[in-house]
Formats: sequence, structure tokens, C-alpha cells
Amino acid sequence: MEEKLIQAFRPSAEADEKSLQFLCKALARKNQNGFDYLEFKLALHEMEKMEIKGELAFRSAFATASALGVDQSHLLGSLDNYLKVLEQESLDFDKALESAMLRKIQTRKEDIAKLEAKIVSFKEEIARIEQAIAEGQKRIVSFQDEIDTAEVDLQQTEKTFRTTYTQLIQLMEADRAMIKNL
Repeated sequence: MEEKLIQAFRPSAEADEKSLQFLCKALARKNQNGFDYLEFKLALHEMEKMEIKGELAFRSAFATASALGVDQSHLLGSLDNYLKVLEQESLDFDKALESAMLRKIQTRKEDIAKLEAKIVSFKEEIARIEQAIAEGQKRIVSFQDEIDTAEVDLQQTEKTFRTTYTQLIQLMEADRAMIKNL
């Protein structure tokens, strides 16, 4: 019956085939015994296949229903029942959709939030590292200044030492020469 309902209810080219199959399957599951709205709809579809359309198709299908003891009230009651079936399917779909959205979308939003937090943490770590690099570079400059100053000081110390040493040696050598000449 499900396939026949799909053919009878095919609303338009824009209708989603999968959704139509799902909804028609739900209608077929809830089909009531005897001739009711679903059988009426199938009869209408058969009329349309025979090129009987519009009001004439409705009257012909209703004549068939009447011959089976079905009146307008019964048809409308069963139609209302099937509308409730579709409404329940819509509610169930909404719940499933919400659940899927929570699963797929909310999970990804949480993933994004976690990644954004990691990025902030990484940026903070980079800032700390850059600060450490800047401090290290300042220390290098300071050490280099100390080295330059120490080199100048040591060169000066060496120069004064060598000058003093040379003078002492010269004095002592002069004294030696004087002592030898005694």
C-alpha cells in the first residue's frame, strides 16, 4: 500500500522523495480496516490515471465509497485521523531534528569554543615567549656592553702593567749596568 500511497500523494516536483516515503509509510502503518480516506485517495488516483479529474473524479470515488457503506462523515473523520498521524510524525521529526542539531551543531560549537580557548592560550604563551626573548636580547646587549667595558679596562690594565713592568725592567737593567761598572 505504501508505494500506491506515494503515487497517489505525490505533491509536486519539489517534494522530497525520502520524506514522502517516510510519511506515506507512517500513513500505511496507521491504515484503518475497511474503506476510509486512504482507500478514497487511492480510488481518486486511479480515476486520474484514467484521465478523470477534478470534481468528477471526487464524485466517482465517493460513489464507490458510498456503495461500500461509507459516508462523508466517515471519510472526513478518517482524514482527520490521518492528519493527526502526520502531525505526530512532524512532532517526532522536530524532536529528532533538534536532537541531531544538538549532536552535530552544538558539538561543533563546543569544539569551536575549545579551539578558540586553545588559540587564546597559545597566543598568551607566544606573548610570554616573546617577552622572554626580548628580555634575553636585553641581557645579551647588557652582557656585550660589560664585555666591551671589560676589554677596554683589561687592555688599559695590560697597557699600564706593561708600561710599569718595562720601566721596572729598564730601571733594574740600568742598576745592573751600574753595579757592573763598579
